[in-house]
Amino acid sequence: MIGELDRLDGRARRWRFALGCVAAAVVVPPWGPAAAALAAMTAAAAGAGGLYVATHVHYRLHTDGWTWAGTLILLLLLVGYVLGGGVLLRRPGVAGPGLVGALLVTAAWLAVGGFTFEEWLKPIPHHPWLIVLTPVLVGAGATLWGGGAAVGRRAARLATVTAALAVYLYGVLAVAVVGATGHDPSDGWTTAQIVADDLGNQAVFYLVALPLVTSTIGWAAATATARLRFGSSMPAPAYLAVRTAGPGPAADPAPVTTQPQSRPAREAGGGTPGAIPAAPARRSRAWFLLLLSAALAAAAFLVLFTMLSPHA
Repeated sequence: MIGELDRLDGRARRWRFALGCVAAAVVVPPWGPAAAALAAMTAAAAGAGGLYVATHVHYRLHTDGWTWAGTLILLLLLVGYVLGGGVLLRRPGVAGPGLVGALLVTAAWLAVGGFTFEEWLKPIPHHPWLIVLTPVLVGAGATLWGGGAAVGRRAARLATVTAALAVYLYGVLAVAVVGATGHDPSDGWTTAQIVADDLGNQAVFYLVALPLVTSTIGWAAATATARLRFGSSMPAPAYLAVRTAGPGPAADPAPVTTQPQSRPAREAGGGTPGAIPAAPARRSRAWFLLLLSAALAAAAFLVLFTMLSPHA
């Protein structure tokens, strides 16, 4: 992109080219099995948005300027999550651990909020420690599977984005079904006020607060795991190396762009001298199977543990 940009004259043409590159990087969908995951994320976002509008109309909630502003912010969040998820799904080695981590994060958030609609809308969480433990497992596991912190950080973000869309859809469905049932009528709140408050809480908690906490903890866990396991938090970035054309200081420097080798090249024995080779492909598959089995077992355990726990 930078090389082509230097050949364009005029500010308008350069801006059009830059915006076109950004649109291609963000909007172009992934291919293969990752396309099905993006379709599911899009369906969850569209379903949540449509259910929000249907709930607003069904309960005849108050509409003013702030309502339209909040709806616009919600729409931007949902579209941003889908676009961000599409970008992350196209990254190599991220879709597998990210989607497995999304399963684990979704199960953990459901365990914290409660698996039934009535429990979900109560303000008291059941097992809040899961909010911290789950992203640590996702970030650390994805880092070990991918062989670097970059994969772990991206997988943690993909897991957060996917879980946020799924859990927000579940929360809006709970509000639409339950309505004002179970609330104390002595507090003076009307049904419309209760439903509006619950709808706002779903967006604030599961599209803003919890995703920020989860992605931050997962990012930190991935970085720490890479430091402890591989001795570096991220691979060497691309940079410009200066190579002289001859001996002596008077030689003209010739910039040479060097790129980090891909993971398959490093596994095949390539790489710069002194670099530590990555784990073999079979070890990566073993880590993936281990992570998948652990996520499924943990999700089943969380469901069973939450259902058997006594609730007030």
